[in-house]
Amino acid sequence: MGNFYYHTTAQDHLRNFNKTLGFALFFERHERHLRVWQICKKLKITERELDDIELGRGVLKLSVLKKLLKFYNRRIELRLVEPNPNETTDAIPEDFNEDPCDNFEALEEEIED
Repeated sequence: MGNFYYHTTAQDHLRNFNKTLGFALFFERHERHLRVWQICKKLKITERELDDIELGRGVLKLSVLKKLLKFYNRRIELRLVEPNPNETTDAIPEDFNEDPCDNFEALEEEIED
């Protein structure tokens, strides 16, 4: 699993943290080619619980997180770092003028290239 870096200027930092963590867990599941029902059956959790954690929705259930981390043989590592003074915090809309992909398969092909 790759490294995921959290940086935001949004006011709701906990929500953004949950979304970043959820994306990392979603990515881990997809890297292993596992379906939602497979994980839920193995860990005895509901699909709703898995969806909530992968989407960063609601209150983070630590019991579910603990099961997922153990299943994936992963841990969470947090570090405090100094901000990079050269880092820009404002995205310029003109930088994102490419046409969006029509479907998920096309997006996967773009990422693999």
